[in-house]
Formats: sequence, structure tokens, C-alpha cells
Amino acid sequence: MDDVTTATDMTRVKELVSQAKDILVLTHANPSSDSMGSALALYVAMKNAGKHVVVGCPTPMTVEFSNFVGANKLETKFSKKNFVISLDYEDGSIDKVTYNIEDKKFNLIIEPRPGFEDFNEDNVSFSHKGTAADVIFTIDTMHLGELGELYEGEKELFATRPIVNIDKHLENARYGAINIIDHAATTAELVGTVMSEIGTPLTEDIATNLLNALYSASNNFQGDITVRTFEVAAACLKAGGKRFTTEVVTPPVIAAPQPPVEEVKPIPTPPTELEQKKVQPIPQNPPEDWLKPKIFKSSTIA
Repeated sequence: MDDVTTATDMTRVKELVSQAKDILVLTHANPSSDSMGSALALYVAMKNAGKHVVVGCPTPMTVEFSNFVGANKLETKFSKKNFVISLDYEDGSIDKVTYNIEDKKFNLIIEPRPGFEDFNEDNVSFSHKGTAADVIFTIDTMHLGELGELYEGEKELFATRPIVNIDKHLENARYGAINIIDHAATTAELVGTVMSEIGTPLTEDIATNLLNALYSASNNFQGDITVRTFEVAAACLKAGGKRFTTEVVTPPVIAAPQPPVEEVKPIPTPPTELEQKKVQPIPQNPPEDWLKPKIFKSSTIA
């Protein structure tokens, strides 16, 4: 890590995760395999830690990222906001709260205890509250505007919750309460290092997500890589991480059946006049007695 990240920062991240019940893990629009694999690796890690986690990206999931573990959990928008009715409250002032529905009206009934009967409309206010989060992780995101509507629709949430900002781009706006920014080959190696520092177990699913993010972002370890890149990759392989299968199986080409070939008989050519003369039989001369009357005699007459 560079000098903006200290051991104190890691200790604080560990404390935030330990105390949190609800965690957001977000990455920018049109993500790369690096940002998506890193975000989903952290999502799985936080789920394994027993946290309620929402993983989000303003761009819908695409086929190229579908092999990452947890891809089917990606959210493109937060859940609908709750309508909250707030009432000024003094300890012991409310005896019972019930509700009923009459004429298509929902009635919330608050029964005060004796001595606290002065509830009125001046004590009531209304608000909308949306996604719950005790801590927000932003992954490979240089500024909050890259989160699109996830940020625009929840600016109050981002303003009031600690943000852990993990990114490989030195141009990052450093908008987080904790900024883990380092010029690295991949954001995945930064996320892997953070998880190692805070004591997150490296399971096969987490390792698979990180490993494939590493391969993609480093162009199969041919880019601007460091010793740390190989160290994180080695840890992922040791934990059982698997490469995604990219081989495309082409089905055999089966030729269409051909109709049987019929024997073509040559068309006879009519003989020439000369040939006709050659082939015509020569007529035989009839017997000389052919036209003479014949007398037949019986062999029994003497």
C-alpha cells in the first residue's frame, strides 16, 4: 500500500466490519472483470462473516460476469424506501399502539398513558428511509458519481455512513472515511490484501472470484504486475480458487443427406441413312414353287 494507507486504517476497517450489521459493497457503472470480481469477492466474505450485505452496480449483470460467485445477487437499485411516521416521544408516555383499516384508510392508533394526553399533529413528522448500511465499501470507483443512481438517490446515506474506498487509480477523489488507494495492477489484489489484514478467511469461492479478476486485469500476468500480484494469486490457488472455463466446444458439422444419384442413360441417336442401309436385312428370294399350287398326298394311300 502507499503512504495514504496505514496500519491504523486497517484496524479501523476491522472495527467497522466487526460492529456492522448491514454492509453495502458497490462498484461503478460498466464494470471490468477486476471491479466486478473484487466486489463479489468482498460480498461473499461479508456474507460469510454473518453480515446482511447488498452488492450493487448501476449497470445490470452481463453474461461475461455470470461465472463469478454471487453474480445473481447483484442489485442495480436499492429497495423502495419505507414511509416513516415519527412522533415526539417521552419515556413511558405511550400505553399501546394498534392499527385498523376502515374505508380504505390505514389508521395507526396510539393510546397515551394517563398524564400524557397532549399528542397532536404538531408532534408528528413524516419521512422516507431506504437502504440500511452501517458501512459502505466502494470498489474500483474513482468518484461517487460513477455509482450513478445508487449514489444520487441516497446522498444522505453516503453523507452519514463511513465509506471504505478501495481503488487502484491514483486519480481517485479520496472521498472515503478510509481511502485504500495504491497504484496496482489490479484492484483485486488490494481487496485481497485488505481481507487478509482484517482476518477474513479466504474460502474457495472468494479465491475463485479474486483469481479470475487478477487474471483478467493483469492480462494473464503479462501487464504491469508486482510481487504482491503473484502473492495474492498464489494464496487464491492455495485456497482452491479455480479459473473459469473459456473453451468453446464446437459441435460436429453433420452434412445434410443427399438424394441418390440416378444413372443417366444416354439418349439414342437415330441412325443415318447410310447406317440404315447397312443394318437393313437383305431379303431372301422365295422358293421357285412359292406360288405354285401344292398337292398333298396321304401316306396311307397306296
